[in-house]
Order: sequence, then structure tokens, then C-alpha cells
Amino acid sequence: MIIAIPAVETEVNGKKLISPHFGKAPAFVIFNGITGESMLVENPKKRAGYGGGRLIADLFMRNGVDVVLVKEMGEGAFFNLQTAGIKIFLIPENIKFVEDAISLYNEGKLQPLTQPSEGGHHH
Repeated sequence: MIIAIPAVETEVNGKKLISPHFGKAPAFVIFNGITGESMLVENPKKRAGYGGGRLIADLFMRNGVDVVLVKEMGEGAFFNLQTAGIKIFLIPENIKFVEDAISLYNEGKLQPLTQPSEGGHHH
């Protein structure tokens, strides 16, 4: 299982902070659940501007990502990932660190994201 999570470069006590904005995240942590290794990759959309959401899906597919954990996700990214067969799960508001989100996912405690949720509006 390969998991991707939007992250900021800042660390607190050696732990990576989750970026609340998927498409605007500076980077993504790509975590390999088998080896336990993770890497930080720059968001390819940072250089692409508008419509770069497809670049994120391509990056994830190249890296074998199965699951994405997010706090919110806009429509374009949501449908790009869904089309790529990548599952999306929602990180609760109170979770701040990448490692904590991965633990919750591994424990089966995260809800699937079934529709875009940009801006934290839940309908």
C-alpha cells in the first residue's frame, strides 16, 4: 500500500505537518506501507499554474500510490484521482501530522471521501 498525503516542508519535533490544501500543498509525502519508507516530493502543480491537477495524479501513478489522505480536495483533483483508481480518505480536522494520519488510516479509522470537499464545506 502506497499512501500520499499533502504536506508542508515544516516539521515539528521531526514530524511532518499536513497541508490543509491538497492542490496548493507545497509537497506530498509518499509513504510505502510495506517498507515503512517515505519520501517528500514537490507538488508538480507549483510550477504549472492553473489546470496542473492532472500532474499530481500522474506523479501518484508513477509512484504507485493507492491511497490519498486529505483534509479537503477540489473537484478537478478529486475526479483526476478517482479516474486513476486512487482511493481518497478524509483526515479529521484535529489531526496535524502526516504520521498520525497514516496510523489512523492503518487502523481503519478514516472515512472515504465520496465527493469534492474544497474549503471544508460538507454537503
